[in-house]
Amino acid sequence: MEKMRPHLLFCYTESPISLKIIDYLRTLFDGSSLRLTLYHLVEIPSSLLLPQRDYLKEVKREEALENFCREAKERTLGHFERISQALRETVDLQVDYVIDYTEGDKAEKLLHFLEDKAYYAVVMGKRGLGRLASIWAGSFTQKMILYAKQPLWIIRAKEPNKKILVAFDTGERGLKVLEYTFGILSYLKDYQVTFFHALRWLGSSFHLEGSFASVLQGELPENLKETLQEAQKLLTKYNLPEERIKLKLSSHFLGPASAILREVRREGYSTVVIGKRGRGGFAGLLLGSVATKLVSLLEREALWLVP
Repeated sequence: MEKMRPHLLFCYTESPISLKIIDYLRTLFDGSSLRLTLYHLVEIPSSLLLPQRDYLKEVKREEALENFCREAKERTLGHFERISQALRETVDLQVDYVIDYTEGDKAEKLLHFLEDKAYYAVVMGKRGLGRLASIWAGSFTQKMILYAKQPLWIIRAKEPNKKILVAFDTGERGLKVLEYTFGILSYLKDYQVTFFHALRWLGSSFHLEGSFASVLQGELPENLKETLQEAQKLLTKYNLPEERIKLKLSSHFLGPASAILREVRREGYSTVVIGKRGRGGFAGLLLGSVATKLVSLLEREALWLVP
């Protein structure tokens, strides 16, 4: 019987960012099974797309376009073979290749490709996104964050490890993040994960950590308690080892994004998991959401955005 594997789409680019993604996947899925689709989108130069009135010039243009596409395909296939070989050193890998071409907006082309796909995640790099104000300038990454239906893994991890921080909210949205993470963890080995919830500051500090069962014995807000009870059922469903899982609740007056960043820096997590609000909600994301702040501020970690 074929092994069950999470199926990821790796958005390859001919840049050093792709090397970080390879290193991250090698580390995260070390000793595990993975199905990976390597996807590269080739942008055709506009000079090769303009029809020529002169017959001979038009023939030359068509030949140049054909040569460009053939060379891009051959070069990309060579890169894909080397990526597959590198991943197979640590991962039980099943891989397939997709090379696509675009004349215009790369994000729109990829979003169209993803419309009928059900990948566990779309894995991509992040570059050129410094200050919060600058990331809303129509970048490829930002369009994917806004409009992709699938979870996104945005990778900038340096020296990746298997320490994962999952920041979750209460209610249905929080449970969706928790169940998605439990599902991914069921395929991994040797990880350490902390599920983190930042409570609103109410004038006094609050801190509680331990297993889900032990934390549930404490005094908790009713909505948080209900979420944790449902999460405990999911833990049983996915049969995850309790010794690899910790729950941490903490109050912070600087807001949840600052609390998450502080926790990441203190404990050295290389992966952060968080939910994002409604697809296409540009105004809602722009006006200070936790997801938007973390996309901007996490410079050495991988960020999983769960819709």
